[in-house]
Amino acid sequence: MNKLLVGDIGGTNSRFSLFSNKNNTLVLESELWEKTNSFQSFEELLHRIKERNPRYDVNKVSTVMVAVPGAVTSDNVILLPYVRWAIDRGLLHERYPDANIFIINDFVAQAYGCLTQATADALHILVGAGGQGQANQDIAIVGAGTGTGHGTLKRAETGRYLSIPSEAGHIPFPFLAEDREEASFRNFLLTEKKIISPVCNDVVSGPGISRIHHFFTGKELPASQVVQELDAESETVKYFARFYGRVCRNYALSTLASGGKLFISGGVTIKNPFLVDNESFRNEFLQSETTAKDLLQQIDVFLIKDERIGLFGAAQYQWLVNLN
Repeated sequence: MNKLLVGDIGGTNSRFSLFSNKNNTLVLESELWEKTNSFQSFEELLHRIKERNPRYDVNKVSTVMVAVPGAVTSDNVILLPYVRWAIDRGLLHERYPDANIFIINDFVAQAYGCLTQATADALHILVGAGGQGQANQDIAIVGAGTGTGHGTLKRAETGRYLSIPSEAGHIPFPFLAEDREEASFRNFLLTEKKIISPVCNDVVSGPGISRIHHFFTGKELPASQVVQELDAESETVKYFARFYGRVCRNYALSTLASGGKLFISGGVTIKNPFLVDNESFRNEFLQSETTAKDLLQQIDVFLIKDERIGLFGAAQYQWLVNLN
């Protein structure tokens, strides 16, 4: 029974894993993936993973941690963006009365994942002047997937971390009116895509890169096909990298005023590092005509390579916060 079942629910995929804690180290023992919207309810999804592996039975583990997109409030029913079903806490309690089930925001989980081995092979795409020797730093993370996730860990004087959830993906995207291409692309979103008020989710995401590519090439393709057509010199790459750099810069300025590290995650760039490991991203991230540029130059920026970061992070959260 001393096992932790972790779920990371995304707009495209839902990942589950079993963890144990051996010598103060998280050990991922096994993993299952399912397509999120292939199911009519969360309970149906839980039943499916139990069918695939009886060890994933909610009643046979000590704790269940579930990371979900969107705001996690005290409401009984939690609505999930880009997911056809909601999570009903009351129904879960009826179905699993003896289970310890906890629900957290997916980018709270990903932020805690930055404290784990999930970042061991992260790509250092921008080296800050502050140096990596500053171990006890604040952490911010931004990730483009089906939408755009954000999360922050603030380190307290006690050494513990305080997680700060964010829904910054719903903030209006800051297009530059003086840039002709950007103004034209914004108008394209308004007229062709019928997006009344473009937000970060509409631009820096899988659907976002499809829209950028459609604007520049006239081809309307899913993100998985778009990236197969791209090279470093394409307008799609240059503008997606610029937009991603802007989102990361703005979030870093909002959360890392005392310095720290910014991590980039999300399936879009984990699968396609060239979308941010380029000069368009780096130049945009450091772009500032004020003293803020000095702050930005202190921040290390890493690209995470491990898509399991949300799983590791949810497990780390349970371990550090000690919800048992």
